Amino acid sequence: MATESRGHSGRRTITIVGACVAVAVIAFVAAGHSSAEAPKPPEKRPAGSPSAGVAGKPAAAPLPVQVHTLTSESYAPIVSGTGSLVPNEAVELSAELARKIVTVAVEDGQVVAAGQLLFELDTRDILAQLARLRAQSRYARASFGRYSSLSESGSVSADDRDSSKLRVDDVNAQIRELEVQLERTRVIAPFAGTFGLRPVSVGAWVAPGTPLGRLVDVATLKLDFRLPERHALDVAIGSEVSFTIDGRADTFRGIVSAIDPAIERTSRSVVVRAKVLEPKGIFPGTFATVTVALARREALFVPAIAVIPAPTGARVFIDKNGVANEVKVEVGVREPARVEIVKGLAVGDRVIVTNLLRVRNGAPVREVAGALKAAGGAQ
Repeated sequence: MATESRGHSGRRTITIVGACVAVAVIAFVAAGHSSAEAPKPPEKRPAGSPSAGVAGKPAAAPLPVQVHTLTSESYAPIVSGTGSLVPNEAVELSAELARKIVTVAVEDGQVVAAGQLLFELDTRDILAQLARLRAQSRYARASFGRYSSLSESGSVSADDRDSSKLRVDDVNAQIRELEVQLERTRVIAPFAGTFGLRPVSVGAWVAPGTPLGRLVDVATLKLDFRLPERHALDVAIGSEVSFTIDGRADTFRGIVSAIDPAIERTSRSVVVRAKVLEPKGIFPGTFATVTVALARREALFVPAIAVIPAPTGARVFIDKNGVANEVKVEVGVREPARVEIVKGLAVGDRVIVTNLLRVRNGAPVREVAGALKAAGGAQ
């Protein structure tokens, strides 16, 4: 009996399990029929919408980006250049005649005044010729006086009188010529300054062009420096410049006094000259690194991270009605955190500054809020 009861209990269990399996199969089949129904057609979007699909494919989600809206600002560019200090006046003194030096009136490094005698050459032969010509001049003048008196009385012709006058003029001309040579035997300081190193001594024979020393006026110094040609019209007379020199921690100042009217062909730069203020302690010929503020103008700036360099020129992406547009631009002044745009963009353009590695021309974009990074590479 116990065996029979256990048999009936097992059959009831099998029957219940079978019923459960049958119910599960029916539910699975019903779900399959439901999922086999035709899907609803996708919602149609207007043509040209940034999220519209292409060739039946689902549309790409707009790329989240941050933008910088361009505004105009008054800006005085500060540019750098290189130059050197030059003296206010400088000259290489040399002999004008082939003669022996008989007087040296200057020492190495001596400060001299304008017009001061520095060197004197031998003049004995010139003085002898002058004495002879002056004697001839006295005789010629006396002879001319007699001819003039005789000409008035008709004793001599007017032609004889004129010949006598010609001899007077000729002798006087020779005297003036020798006086000029006499002046050339004296080498004097053309301006006040400091005499350099003297390479000659008394008794030395010199020829025309032989160097006698260098005279430099260092009371006033000038700074000559170069700027790129695109800044030729931006620098103005009276602008203040600052510069530094190697080995000195001080910063020196100057005022622009002249601008070369021509562009150098080789370097494509313009030469600017400034008068140095308080030039004490610096010397001509010193190399200088110059900083100058150019004329103020209206400018457009974008964050440096927005400008993408390319072989054909710089470019940026702008957000135009939710679509990324690639624009070629011409850049001007570069600063660590921003770049001036001189061509290609206008006030109000929305420049994309993030996700630049993923953005593509014509791709949909979506502006998101956030703090813009001041500098760095494209993201």
